[in-house]
Amino acid sequence: MSVQATDERARTVPSSGTGFRAHSPLAIANEFLRRAEREGRELTHMQLQKLVYLANGWNLAATDRPMVEDDPEAWEFGPVYRRLFDALKKYGRSPVGELIRWGDDTPFSLDDGEVASEDLSDEEKAVIDMVWKAYGHMEAFQLSALTHQDGSPWSRTYEPGRNRRISMDLIGAHFRDLMTRYDGKAAS
Repeated sequence: MSVQATDERARTVPSSGTGFRAHSPLAIANEFLRRAEREGRELTHMQLQKLVYLANGWNLAATDRPMVEDDPEAWEFGPVYRRLFDALKKYGRSPVGELIRWGDDTPFSLDDGEVASEDLSDEEKAVIDMVWKAYGHMEAFQLSALTHQDGSPWSRTYEPGRNRRISMDLIGAHFRDLMTRYDGKAAS
């Protein structure tokens, strides 16, 4: 099934006044769905959760700014964005068959139902492209295992049955550490 939409107008979200704004996890997930479709691939709900989390983490490391406006929660199978979960739970473990629309994350018809899309900076697009190239080929269980590693923000936050919020500070520090370690290996 195609994830192309007939109306992909960007949703207007007020800026924080600092010249940047974080984005809805729904819009960021759609960026990955578009890339998957261009390659003839499908993505599951779990893969999208982890790809959005990784994009947010690497963006925090590179820019000290979150890409996603929501804090993820530490669930049993890794970091989860609640609104993205609500929008995609209907798919279960099956591939997501269409782009996410505004309002898919609520049982009410309060939004316009247009495709969730936001204007991204060139820097944000580059981070999404990097995450797609590095992780987009991975299966859901591989991405989940990656986010469960000892010392990860998820492993430092998770408590069974609690779905605790993972702080942006913890995510940013973790991905900055990964970036430093990666840069050190590239230099040697």
